[in-house]
Amino acid sequence: MIKGLQIAPNSCDENSDFRPFITDAIHQVKQSGNSRYLSLTIETGYSDPLAVLEENHIENQVVCYLERPSQEFSIACGEFLVQAEFEGKERFEKARCWSKKILDQTLVTGDSTLPGTGPTMFLAANFESTTTCSATPPPLQVFLPRWQIIRKGGFHYLIINLQVTPSSSPADLLSDLTKRINKTKGMRAHAGHPAGMKKFSLGKPQENFSYESAVEKALRHIDAGELSKVVLARQLTFQTDGPIPPFSLAHLLREKFPDCFTFCLSTPNAGMMVGATPETLLRSSGQYLETEAVAGSAPRGPSAGKDAHWGKTLLARKKEVHEHRVVIDSILRRLQSIGLTDCTKGKSRLLRLANLQHIRTPLRVKSDGKTHPLDAVAALHPTPAMGGSPREDALPLVRELENADRGWYSGVTGWFDHRGRGEFVVPIRCGKISSSEVTLYAGAGVVAGSSPQQEKIETDWKLQAMLDVITGESDFPSTV
Repeated sequence: MIKGLQIAPNSCDENSDFRPFITDAIHQVKQSGNSRYLSLTIETGYSDPLAVLEENHIENQVVCYLERPSQEFSIACGEFLVQAEFEGKERFEKARCWSKKILDQTLVTGDSTLPGTGPTMFLAANFESTTTCSATPPPLQVFLPRWQIIRKGGFHYLIINLQVTPSSSPADLLSDLTKRINKTKGMRAHAGHPAGMKKFSLGKPQENFSYESAVEKALRHIDAGELSKVVLARQLTFQTDGPIPPFSLAHLLREKFPDCFTFCLSTPNAGMMVGATPETLLRSSGQYLETEAVAGSAPRGPSAGKDAHWGKTLLARKKEVHEHRVVIDSILRRLQSIGLTDCTKGKSRLLRLANLQHIRTPLRVKSDGKTHPLDAVAALHPTPAMGGSPREDALPLVRELENADRGWYSGVTGWFDHRGRGEFVVPIRCGKISSSEVTLYAGAGVVAGSSPQQEKIETDWKLQAMLDVITGESDFPSTV
């Protein structure tokens, strides 16, 4: 990160005078002959990032939005300032090196002490490291946005990123900056008036493979001792009676699932993914790295007694306990593989959502000061909760049995800032939206003792979360 501008203000608001800072930045760029980036963090009044995004979104442009209402955290961004795409086994390492070069060329001003402020990179990675279909998004895309907005508790910030070249003029950059500030102020004042989410009728879903047959094949591999777990995911495509508004859908999801991360993810020519995921892959505070094992599922009960009974049964059922232990052990091994050995495992407990309950175990390790968040993401992704174990045996079987790329589903999306802080989630419990159809995704872990019929029922439970919000109905449509 470039520092040293003597006149860079430590704290900025919408009325700050940025001319001296921008003029000095242009002077530095002209002296060096190399272009730079400016990142200005501006404290604002109350902002709802989803409402700002809804008002500001341009069709077929990049979007990344994450919100966890129970933690009073929301972040959204849009428009590429600079971006890169990578594939293959080293894609996260390549993204880390590329991002460092960009951040090293960035001049920073404003109060960037809050995680997610200052120059922040956003990332979207597929489940697969390579693609077999032209319609699938890039295996990994990382970018610095032109703008981002963040809400954390009572704090609200707008971050604007600009490029400075030797030919830039202070007047042009100030004009661009002022337009973006005023546009966001206007959105904050007037956002929230679009038509609400209506209920949609869906046609019969088309599936890309027979799920129960695939589970039976997977069990034969497990019984032969070739692997201990494989996760198989369904993709169901429904025709809709009109375009589903993604941000209205996200609003309903964040209200219904406050303990999940509601997300919207889009990149040019790849559609829009919307969902509410309970799966946090990694959280980096700069001092600690945190992750969690989430595996095993049961429905919520119609009464307190029944709900407690199903939760207690979930915590004790042999198949679920084994599946959860596989995930924990794998996470510990993968963290150890990058030198993070002193990992603290929290007590397993129930994660209770509106429609399902899961076993959740938090894990935390002190950072060694050298491990970048993307190093840990590369080690952890995909976890056994998404792919299986051992990874090298499970992933080829997933590709063979599922008969289609997953793309963003069960991949990674999130952000990391210039101070090494960040948060990454796994996009599940979600749907990919286009003008006349929606594809919903859900998976289940197959281990010794799994039942093909029960695993399919589990995926029905998970699919229902999105179906309820889209259709307003609780009955699962029959498949063809």
